[in-house]
Amino acid sequence: MKNNIMFYFFGAGPIIEEHIKSFKGEKGVELFAILSRTKSKAIKLQKKYKIKFIYNSFENLKKNKIKKVAVIGVSILSSLEVCKKIFQFFDYCLIEKPPGYNYKESLKILKLSKKYNVKVYVALNRRCYPSTDQLRKLLKKDRGNRIINIIDHENIDLQKNKPIKVINNWMYANSIHLIDYANIFCRGKKISIKHFNLSKSLDRVCIIKFSSGDICIYQGIWNKPGPWGITVSTKTKYFQLQPLETLSFRSTDSYKMNIFNYNAKNKKFKHGFKEQAKNFLSAIQNKKHQLANIEEAVKTMKLIKNIYNK
Repeated sequence: MKNNIMFYFFGAGPIIEEHIKSFKGEKGVELFAILSRTKSKAIKLQKKYKIKFIYNSFENLKKNKIKKVAVIGVSILSSLEVCKKIFQFFDYCLIEKPPGYNYKESLKILKLSKKYNVKVYVALNRRCYPSTDQLRKLLKKDRGNRIINIIDHENIDLQKNKPIKVINNWMYANSIHLIDYANIFCRGKKISIKHFNLSKSLDRVCIIKFSSGDICIYQGIWNKPGPWGITVSTKTKYFQLQPLETLSFRSTDSYKMNIFNYNAKNKKFKHGFKEQAKNFLSAIQNKKHQLANIEEAVKTMKLIKNIYNK
């Protein structure tokens, strides 16, 4: 259709399929083209989701007056090179997290976005969880200081099939999901970070203070069992995301934990992806949204660097 937004998908793995599935059927979206190093996978997705074209190379891309969007779901180590080749041709880009395999590379992607004046967002899908969104709304009503506790468990022993450069920077690849909550819920600027290194391992305990008076306590536990979790304490409420998909809370006058139940209508989509797709479309339309733009994502990458000194 004439006024549809042309969506181009880069990559053909499971994550890009989740993005395609989430955008398919949304008003104003045209699944226009897919480009992947593995043509057989691209053909399979093209047929399954009725994508209009398969592009064989970046040379097929052209700048025109029709609004174009890129969804980038390539391997972490390929992300920067792909951004170099495509940013100049697109108005908006959604990049799968992390934006680069480390902080230094994320700065290069940020610089590219400014060079080509393209609006770039990073697919930190947990920002779009209904549980996260509900907690964000509830905290708006509570103006007191917050104590945010982040419990992050990572096991790089389970990542042996990944490139060594990715494994050595796994805190950027995966801990970003948890550490991003510090920038979601802590207000103001980071003013200090105090480390309590427990051993020669990657284990980390940090206290991060913000100009608003909010405090974040980060616990990074490596190669040991345990779940991810977030808690937020205010003067009158205690909130818990554990698992992250579920929000529970209690008040100062009760020990009972109340659990928010969410409509599971989007069960056929990877959790948070349908909401993320809708938020991205809102961003394109200059409407309110919950996505992290490239500047905010790089801010989280910098916080990871501060925590792990990498």
